[in-house]
Amino acid sequence: ETPPPPLFDQWLACLKFVTGWNDQGSHTADEVRDALREHLTEEGICHTQSVTQLTATVVPLLLDLRRIDAAVVKNLKMEVLRGLKVVQVSILRIVTFELCREQDAKELLKVQRKKTKKKADGDKDGDAAEGAKLAGHTKPYLASDISSLAKVVQHFRFDRTFSQGLHQLILSIRRQKRAEGKPGTPAAATAKRKAAATAVGTEKSEKSEKLAPDGVRDAVSPALKRRKSMGATCAAAGDDEGAADGVEAATPPAPKRNRAN
Repeated sequence: ETPPPPLFDQWLACLKFVTGWNDQGSHTADEVRDALREHLTEEGICHTQSVTQLTATVVPLLLDLRRIDAAVVKNLKMEVLRGLKVVQVSILRIVTFELCREQDAKELLKVQRKKTKKKADGDKDGDAAEGAKLAGHTKPYLASDISSLAKVVQHFRFDRTFSQGLHQLILSIRRQKRAEGKPGTPAAATAKRKAAATAVGTEKSEKSEKLAPDGVRDAVSPALKRRKSMGATCAAAGDDEGAADGVEAATPPAPKRNRAN
């Protein structure tokens, strides 16, 4: 069999296919797979293992573009998203898909190994086959070689903003996936604080609704609420100004009485 083509050539072949693919239509996995293999043959990529790897990346990517695009927007700055070219979008999609699949496969593999330890020996055959499939997704294929990815970026002569944005995307996805599920991380602590605040706010609103008599809640107008809030704010501001100098507000002197002639 012929040796595998350089990863740079595989990148270019995939970008041609993804860029020219009609992502507005509805296609089955078999239709995408057949079209991709025909395209790879035309591009001179006939190495069996390479075709298998590219098929396992491009086909599920094109079937899940909505989720991948949401991940791209989430992990990329707005100034990078503005004015992206079609080929740049294709690069971001491929890199994001492979990195997300890598992290998801690692997490699922951990869960499966824990379940396998608890099962009997006769029930482990199916899990072993599934575990081998997941293990094959724990490493990216096209995005595994940073030098090839950099060569692709240089080939199209993209500006520095896109290169920095691509680097930021890779770091953001890897850090985000590592932070999820760890109880001591800031992301987990923030999620706990938000959940607690939501629970407290819900409990207070339920109590206030129970204590208020019928018709009273609707009778309070928004204007009255604003006046109460402004009155409280002005009173607090007056107290703060007096306390700032450490002197209490002086009582104005009584007006003098005019003496009768």
